[in-house]
Amino acid sequence: MPTYLITGATGQQGRATIDALLARGAKVHAVVRDPMKAASLELVALGATLFKGDNDDFDVFRKAAQGCAGIFLNVMERPQNPEPEKQVEGILVACKDAGLQHVVVSTSSWAGNREKWDIPETKTGSIFAFNEGEELIEDAVRRSGLQYYTILRPSWFHSNYLVPAIDSFYPELRESGTLVHSYDPGATFPHINVEDIGKFAAMALSDPARFNGQEIELSSENLGIEAVAEAIGKITGKQPTIRRATAEEPGKPSHITQWQIWANSVDLRVDTESLKRQFEFRFTTLEEYLVQEKEQRGLEYF
Repeated sequence: MPTYLITGATGQQGRATIDALLARGAKVHAVVRDPMKAASLELVALGATLFKGDNDDFDVFRKAAQGCAGIFLNVMERPQNPEPEKQVEGILVACKDAGLQHVVVSTSSWAGNREKWDIPETKTGSIFAFNEGEELIEDAVRRSGLQYYTILRPSWFHSNYLVPAIDSFYPELRESGTLVHSYDPGATFPHINVEDIGKFAAMALSDPARFNGQEIELSSENLGIEAVAEAIGKITGKQPTIRRATAEEPGKPSHITQWQIWANSVDLRVDTESLKRQFEFRFTTLEEYLVQEKEQRGLEYF
């Protein structure tokens, strides 16, 4: 029964990966800042072994990696973390010292394709710095010297349309039932369910030879704003209105609208059908995700 080390264990991707690994019968080590917080205690109840520390505490990773077959690596990105690649380098050196030889890292959609994001339209916002940081993380993984590495590049989370993320990304949806956006007609953005990220990461961790050197754009579907509104309306029974924001509105462009403006400038679509066939993976659609959330927690927007 293999053991795997998880970073960001109480975050969305870390927890999803832990759940998927445990479902496969694996054991889990996790580095957490506060072992006594509710999310950490949930992991203990599931059977995870916790190590107290943060991503700058490399000695903790040297201990936590003992006996582990691989690590799922997901560190805080820019601008919150000015030098994420330094954390990655330190963590992977510590893991290598402990005998661990496999890393699966999660970055972000198209971070490995500089032609997609090193463009004039991204220079003045946060997207350039964000993707440059993700690129540096990927470079640190490639040169780590570990025997196996896999890079996953997940796209826009389905959960961003739910509480609490919705209050940051689409506050008008809760306030007035309006999806305010900055997409041009026909523009789309790739989407993914976080649980699918966890299942895919667990699959990669469990088969290092098959996934070695793979750099995968991870998405279930490419959605425009109309398709998003249709799915929300169908599942909640309340059809949102759609309104394109103007640059003159207070607070525009926001962080999220910068990503949408990026999608207007380059083709960010992922070949999801080829992805499904290649890895024989059943992805969750936004509509299926909303049905699941409605059944488990209920959905109320406006």
